[in-house]
Amino acid sequence: MRLPGLAACLLFAISATARAEPDAGSGNADRACLQAAAVAEKTRQTPPGLLATIAKVESGRPESGSGLRPWPWTIDADGQSLFFPSKDAAVAWARAALARGVGYIDVGCMQVDLPMHPDAFRSLEDAFDPEANADYAAQFLRALRDGPAGGNWFTAIGLYHSRTPEFAAAYREAVAAVGAGRPTPAVGAGSTRLQFLRVALTGGGSARINVGRQPSRIKRRLSACQVARVLGPYLRSPSASCANGRPS
Repeated sequence: MRLPGLAACLLFAISATARAEPDAGSGNADRACLQAAAVAEKTRQTPPGLLATIAKVESGRPESGSGLRPWPWTIDADGQSLFFPSKDAAVAWARAALARGVGYIDVGCMQVDLPMHPDAFRSLEDAFDPEANADYAAQFLRALRDGPAGGNWFTAIGLYHSRTPEFAAAYREAVAAVGAGRPTPAVGAGSTRLQFLRVALTGGGSARINVGRQPSRIKRRLSACQVARVLGPYLRSPSASCANGRPS
């Protein structure tokens, strides 16, 4: 992947909108995640555009002419990634998966891991509500920034996905790539955990690629310093600085 210029936009501001009523028949489902992210970022005071970019990485489906668009009825469960046509269908599948003892299940716009966050939502239906899902994700991201990330949004981005350093670094790279408008596959919460990439398909559903066995589609990866430079100008707290080509 070619490194975008330092002036390339990683995170773009999304205008605040009135409360969305995302229903599969209303035509609003394709916009619901971005609208919910815009509301949550103002409420929780996260950097402008950051939640929207993370939503694209987590639940994005490719859309002709506009890159990735997050989809509210997305599920990643034990490595199986699915896009459902309606909230009811997603809730029904998730309920059945939980009943049969699924190991992990990430849901909604921001792919919140339900077993890891058992008190995040009042109900399973609430977990798939775009505003509730985005608001909880914003709270969690801010708690990471104010806690283990030591006030650094750059670090918090990686921790949102994983506390394993290499997985966190790969996730920051994915956020940087998507935020800068690079043509890269969507990386869901379970993908780097299991060393798989989840590639959303235009007709619905997704394909899983074992990156441990297949060549990467990215010809040249961004270094840690390059990711820091792309992210840095768009975060309210300083990102990792690089001296002699190494992050400090």
